[in-house]
Amino acid sequence: MPGWLGARHGGRVLGLAALGVAIALPAAAPAAAEPVRYGDAVPGIIRGSDLERIRRQLHVDRFSIIAAVHLGATEGREAVLAEPLPDPVLARIKEACEGGGFCPDPVGFVASRIRIILLHDQDVVPVVTIDTEIRSGRGRLLDLEANGLEGTILGWNGRADAEAGHVALTLTPITRRSDGRVGAGADPPFMVQWNGPAGQFQFYDCTVGDDGGTRCDFQPGPDE
Repeated sequence: MPGWLGARHGGRVLGLAALGVAIALPAAAPAAAEPVRYGDAVPGIIRGSDLERIRRQLHVDRFSIIAAVHLGATEGREAVLAEPLPDPVLARIKEACEGGGFCPDPVGFVASRIRIILLHDQDVVPVVTIDTEIRSGRGRLLDLEANGLEGTILGWNGRADAEAGHVALTLTPITRRSDGRVGAGADPPFMVQWNGPAGQFQFYDCTVGDDGGTRCDFQPGPDE
């Protein structure tokens, strides 16, 4: 996928290494590359000066840029920013996984909060924010409970991808159920992608019809 590089992990950057889960880097990364730490840039797209500007404007300290894409000469750059889970939450997820329960996607990421941001000139603009809700500047992209959320959200497990020249996310909430168990809070995962005709990110939903065929389409948010 030209123009972007995802899966920028290392150490406990996004929690997966703390769970003992193997991390697979894409083929675009050098085979002998050193582990990437919090704040390391996505080569060729995100620069060190961008990271300092992100810290300052968004008031975040520990984070990782896990995917980025050039939008064009004048449109700027788009990136996925993930913040780490607290140590107690990581410990609960590790315990659940080792006990034969929920384990995060081994080639994905885990995070407490995820943002899609736009880097344009000297500005850092949050476009989508995922924490206890999935929302954009126009409001919620979907009603989580109406779309099958089970339990209280502890964090998120997901994958960053590229669709239609933009970043895209496949997301599973990590939740604590009423019985105290930690697990996947939704099945199938939620997909957030760029809808070109609408000019914004939206929830991309796939359903199985009566004929057995799968139909996928963008859904307007409940606040629109």
